[in-house]
Amino acid sequence: MSDHLAAVAETTKLARVLGLDDPTDLDFLVDLPPAALREYRERVTDLLFDRDAQRMKAIATASAIVPVAISSKIAERAFGPILCAAVASAVEPRRAVDIAKNLTPAFLAEAAVQLDPRRTAAIIAAVPATMVADVARQLLSRGDHITMGRFVHVIPEPALRAAAPVMSDPDLLRIGFLLEDKTALDHVLHIVADRVPGIIRAAHDQQMWAEGIDLLDNIAPHNRAWVGDITAGLGDDVLDGLIAAVAELDAWTTLLPITSAMSPDSLRRFAQRPAIHDEHILTAIIDATATHDLWPQALPLVDAALTTDTPDTVWHTLIQLRDHIPADLLTRLADHARELGHDHHATRLEPLRTATT
Repeated sequence: MSDHLAAVAETTKLARVLGLDDPTDLDFLVDLPPAALREYRERVTDLLFDRDAQRMKAIATASAIVPVAISSKIAERAFGPILCAAVASAVEPRRAVDIAKNLTPAFLAEAAVQLDPRRTAAIIAAVPATMVADVARQLLSRGDHITMGRFVHVIPEPALRAAAPVMSDPDLLRIGFLLEDKTALDHVLHIVADRVPGIIRAAHDQQMWAEGIDLLDNIAPHNRAWVGDITAGLGDDVLDGLIAAVAELDAWTTLLPITSAMSPDSLRRFAQRPAIHDEHILTAIIDATATHDLWPQALPLVDAALTTDTPDTVWHTLIQLRDHIPADLLTRLADHARELGHDHHATRLEPLRTATT
């Protein structure tokens, strides 16, 4: 599941590099490993930047002897955003920022689209927070989440905090999906922690559950509990939407670590949703659990579902799928059935436990 969504994000960014207007033109690539797609994208980018590297260095050297104010006018009126982006990595970072201060946010946004964060990280990190916010506003007015996502990991926290208010909750969700470096996600989550309910709600209201599930898939373990509890507290419609999306995308390996981290009340609320008691969904959960050995993550949800008012479907599904369940877990489930007064279910699990010991 994680690889599929990562591949979709990579093809979206690759389409930009290749000059394609519709990323779905590259849907035939989404079954390839995301790392391979990223490597290809970076090679294409290197080819585009390196073919005129010497000439770009010569232009950067020449610009160093020209006053900043003049260099800025030349950049905007003569070079244009594409050439400026190509030259940027050869310019000393402080001077590049001084030149940028004299350029309009609209021009900077057009240039940012062409920049390679691997080559210009030092420049981006030195850009004042107000400029970052102004450029972010320009990019988002054009619906350009790709460029935003490519630079988040090199933007300092003060600049991210300045830019966050210009981003809507759906913007944040889309940018998170397209992050160049997913390890930056938890840092961004810390900055916009008060907006997480709105971000999750946007995943539901805007039919962006693929991006929402990608968010859940990439947050660090220490963030799973509070994000899971927030999700559970947003209402039955959000939970039902999440369950339906996870079922459609077969993303149980993403959701189970989240549910296992939830508080007891949140987990109970989640386990009470009728969809969790659907035989097809229960079967998918057990199959994913068995395939990926996620029993420690799945058992809290199973236990919670068994203590709801309608546990029979859960018991019947577990019995039907007992061949997929390890013997020690069958023992636990059989004992749990007796504790709950479901001796008839325990009896149907017990023979298999005996046979597999």
